[in-house]
Amino acid sequence: MTTLVALMACHNRREKTLASIERYYACDLPAGCTRNLMLVDDGSTDGTADAVRAAFPDVIIEQGDGSLFWNRGMLRAWQRALPLEPDYVLWLNDDTLLYPQALASLLETGARLRAETGQPGIVVGSTDNDAGELSYGGSVPASPLNRLKMRKVIPGDIPLPAVTMNGNCVLVPRAVSDRIGLLDSIYRHAMGDNDYGFRAHKAGIPIWVMPGYAGRCNNDNHVAGGFNDRSLPLRTRWKKITSPKGLPFDSWRALCSRHAGPAWPLVWLLPYAKLILSAATQRAPGSR
Repeated sequence: MTTLVALMACHNRREKTLASIERYYACDLPAGCTRNLMLVDDGSTDGTADAVRAAFPDVIIEQGDGSLFWNRGMLRAWQRALPLEPDYVLWLNDDTLLYPQALASLLETGARLRAETGQPGIVVGSTDNDAGELSYGGSVPASPLNRLKMRKVIPGDIPLPAVTMNGNCVLVPRAVSDRIGLLDSIYRHAMGDNDYGFRAHKAGIPIWVMPGYAGRCNNDNHVAGGFNDRSLPLRTRWKKITSPKGLPFDSWRALCSRHAGPAWPLVWLLPYAKLILSAATQRAPGSR
């Protein structure tokens, strides 16, 4: 019997969370496979946890206080799932809507590649947006100078190799986590998924992008309202870039020092310097 546990972290996105869980349980499963879902509700005030309990009583819910964000919420879910001894965990974003064949394709891809290569690997399920374009998935280096500059791998008809990945839909065998551990708590919201992929790649663990798309997930990384939005005051932009959902100093430094190469201090400082420079050179309103 193959056991699968999906890991999910949520905060105040009740309808999206419910829709994602519904699509997870509606997916086809290979014969001899069972599934469960571990949800960390990180301090939601919109009734998410109660709604999930009512609609999906088998879901195991861990309550957070609102300070975990995505990476630490997913880590908490993974830690909570360990006593269940699942053969696989599935990282699943609460705004990802899986397609019916997603779970079967992820598991089949992992099993086939393990048989061919002789070792377990991570399988990434790519997602598309409402326009049918790639939104999240696996990635490979795009620049020899900046090892953190990546380009996404467009899924094809066969599994394709990657170096790291977004955490929206990722299948991780127990043999992988037994070897390199879980997500790192140094990351609060973002970057933990990229770090995990880089760590796996450095350890010689293959990362494969599953053929086709696993689900629908629109990209929510918009310039407007973010730290790259030049219409905002410098103080606001600085607060955003150093916030948990931006590039907080400690998390960004960890990623750069581990994976950006010898020039990592420059890579680490670059986004902060660019923000300050863009604000300094921006024309004042009404100037010519």
